[in-house]
Amino acid sequence: MSILSIEFIVFLLMAVVIYYMTPKLHQWKSLLLISYGFYVVSGFGNLVFLLLTTLSSYYAGLLIGRINDEYEGEIARLKEIKGKVARVEKKAVKAEEDKRKRVIMVFALLLNFGMLFLLKYSNTLYFVSFSWIIPMGISYYTFQSMGYIIDLYRRKYSPEKNVFRFMLFVSFFPQLIQGPISRFDELENQLFRPHKFEFKNIKYGAELMAWGVFKKLVISDRIAIITNTVFNEPEKYSGVYLVVATVLSMIQLYADFSGGIDMIRGVGEMFGIILPENFTRPFFAANLSEYWRRWHITLNNWWRDYIFYPLTLSKAFTAFGKTAKKIVGDNFGKKLPILLSVIVIRVINSIWHGATVNSILGGIYYGVLLALSFYFEPYFKMANEKLGINTSCFSWRLYQYIRTFCLISAPRLVSKAATAKEGANYFKCLFSTYNPWVLFDGSLYNLGVSSKQFLVVVLALFLLLAVSCIQERGIVVRQALDGQNMVFRVLFYCVFIYSIILFGVYGTGYDASTFTYAQF
Repeated sequence: MSILSIEFIVFLLMAVVIYYMTPKLHQWKSLLLISYGFYVVSGFGNLVFLLLTTLSSYYAGLLIGRINDEYEGEIARLKEIKGKVARVEKKAVKAEEDKRKRVIMVFALLLNFGMLFLLKYSNTLYFVSFSWIIPMGISYYTFQSMGYIIDLYRRKYSPEKNVFRFMLFVSFFPQLIQGPISRFDELENQLFRPHKFEFKNIKYGAELMAWGVFKKLVISDRIAIITNTVFNEPEKYSGVYLVVATVLSMIQLYADFSGGIDMIRGVGEMFGIILPENFTRPFFAANLSEYWRRWHITLNNWWRDYIFYPLTLSKAFTAFGKTAKKIVGDNFGKKLPILLSVIVIRVINSIWHGATVNSILGGIYYGVLLALSFYFEPYFKMANEKLGINTSCFSWRLYQYIRTFCLISAPRLVSKAATAKEGANYFKCLFSTYNPWVLFDGSLYNLGVSSKQFLVVVLALFLLLAVSCIQERGIVVRQALDGQNMVFRVLFYCVFIYSIILFGVYGTGYDASTFTYAQF
């Protein structure tokens, strides 16, 4: 069931009515039934994978929690006997308990990530002769569940004892579409506490959903017509055409993914549940590190907390750093483990997006670039100071925005390539033709869209830029609208909704409901 379909709107309205008509003490139970109902309607055959992840995570969590309790009990017992427990004794008890917990954690991780790996990559594995339809949201609920297990291993909080409450945490239906990836301590209180019906929540949720629909249908799906036209025939549309398509492709991806997340967060708000931000205007990033802190935030935070830090602080990487300092010197040697971890994370991220040669090469590109920017950052600052460059003015910030956008967008040139050879052909076509005049002679109107449709894209992008600039200044647009007169608000809503209906991409054979990140 697509979030853009009439069926989903009807389902959502019924769900909201049922939720708020349910006695407050039992609201979370109705939300659990609604979530599983959504998943069953969307594909009953894949329910087994959701249940397997949920139950394996739940029971693994209980076992880890029990071992944590045993540790506390053993320390208390030793204190009672001896009056004081030596640090060495605490460390020995903790080491034994951690060893037992690690076995459970590793089993849960291997089971669930192994299942995810086989389902996502069975088509690309030579030793597997079957393929599956990837269950909806499997990456998102797997990452969410495994984050819960790792947090329990680290004693961040106590395990959820009620299996049905845990089932709701894993299956809360908006997140099953394409994230975001939430943490248990972020959602626990929101999911299970009573929510009083407030019209403001419904209104704010609907406004956020409408903004997401606008980004998806008016911006992303219309740009997709242009980019598909160019990337499908790179020999015909070479040179500057490919530059334009690459830039638009990055904006298309952002509008698609962030638009979908806006819709999901809007649905959550209707139930009084605030899901975490997944994008904070990434094209306003001044450098690569900031970009990754603004883009797909919940996934990148997952990589950071559960892979990057453990990897960087591991015994192997610590030993590697000590050896590196002896060979290449203290300055570079002590940073080398961090730089290597950065590259590893970006490669893992690229594999999650697709186990193809081009995707992995893109991950290496991002990783190396990010590592180099991290290492040379002090030298860049030193050079700016010596050259007397004013780094606090708007022109410098604009330069940083453009530079970061160009560096991040480069791999989008080969985003449509199925093989490395095909990707190399895109680069060949990029430099094979010199045709900057196509930017001014109307040639861009022959890329699957008319001049009027191209103008729609330009105006929609200006609106997106304006809203982003307002948000970057800390202004919440929905709250700002609330401060306007009723007549203005009603007129604004009517014009905006009519614009979506009038300028959204529809048509026979066109699937506007397909989200790029839904497949992950």
